Amino acid sequence: MQKDMNDIKVNASLLKDINRKKILSLIEESDQISRVEVKQILGKDGKTVTNITNSLIEDDLLLSIGYSTFTGGRRRELLTINPNFGYLIGIELGINYIRGIVTDFKYNVLLKEKIPISPDEQQKSLLVKISKTLKFLVEGTKIPKNKLLGIGFVANGFYDRETGKWILSVNNYDWKNVAIRDYLSAQYDVPIFLEDSTRSMALAEKYFGIAKKSKNYIYLDIGVGVGCGIIQNNRLYRGASNVAGELGHTIIVPNGKVCSCGRRGCLETVSAGWAIIKEIKERIKSGAKTLIYDLCNGDLDKLETNMIVEAYIKGDRLVIDIMDSASEYLSIGIANLINLFNPESIIFGGQFATLGDNYLTNIKEKLKKYSLPMSFKNVKIFASSLDDNAAVLGATTLVRDPYFYINIGN
Repeated sequence: MQKDMNDIKVNASLLKDINRKKILSLIEESDQISRVEVKQILGKDGKTVTNITNSLIEDDLLLSIGYSTFTGGRRRELLTINPNFGYLIGIELGINYIRGIVTDFKYNVLLKEKIPISPDEQQKSLLVKISKTLKFLVEGTKIPKNKLLGIGFVANGFYDRETGKWILSVNNYDWKNVAIRDYLSAQYDVPIFLEDSTRSMALAEKYFGIAKKSKNYIYLDIGVGVGCGIIQNNRLYRGASNVAGELGHTIIVPNGKVCSCGRRGCLETVSAGWAIIKEIKERIKSGAKTLIYDLCNGDLDKLETNMIVEAYIKGDRLVIDIMDSASEYLSIGIANLINLFNPESIIFGGQFATLGDNYLTNIKEKLKKYSLPMSFKNVKIFASSLDDNAAVLGATTLVRDPYFYINIGN
């Protein structure tokens, strides 16, 4: 009997939590809304809505912001998310920079920071610079200790969700087996959330970008590497071991070129920026004419993906030919994603997303060729609307999500 009573209490508590988060999510989506509208949209009884919204106001999560315009009948009190409920910090470890950002609870950006790093910088030095970035953000915004809700940390590579260790980063050679959650927790007694930078960009599209009204979409990070973030029913799909989305390491050319991961024939070997740079260098050494040589001032060791983008936009024949070949393989990989996940939209991010309309049109035509007609017919293809802050903005959503969704977080 005691066990049954405990189960009832647990179920009642869970139901209350679910209802709170449903109401919060609806209010966030609406920006401002009355209790009557909440009741009508969610199909909840008036007493439940009143009790929960009053509780959310007491907890400082909601604000009453006055009453609706008079249109006859009783005016309705309007509710909105309280931006000052707490503050969110995002930190991104990039290839050659560390970014930091602070937002309030409604994602209004209060302060940003960006400091340079080297890809071969030592782990100890990187940790010191991460600490300096955090200190600058906290002191610069004068966040009260009890108002800092958490820190989201994102980087390229793989992490252990249970231990909070960063296992490997392919972009920062000494960023391996880093107990980053413990390191940050020792300085700030708040929840610490970890995520891969590409998946963080996918989350940023949901809250800040072009995917605000999409529940099922795939974000592609196409530049130096090839990665993706998969959003299903508004939730980030991480997979059983938190490594979902490694599109660049799906085999596309059996027994093909050696990949950075050590295997042969991965998609990255024929469509990632690092592979394209290698191909351009080989063509130039064979006598090919191209603007690239001038863009890197004759030093091919300084060739970067942004130069490839510039040459493509300027109509460089060599770069256009190589990118067209790369896009063929890339389209096959993306078509496989479309056939597997049947998304509403595909969002192109990363440096190659800035190649322009001709590039995207070319990709669309190839996707139509390689995808199943029923899977492809309703898919919308977009270029990301976000700037270089996408990953660090996505990091802040990791902190706030637990207030709106069940079973989220590290």
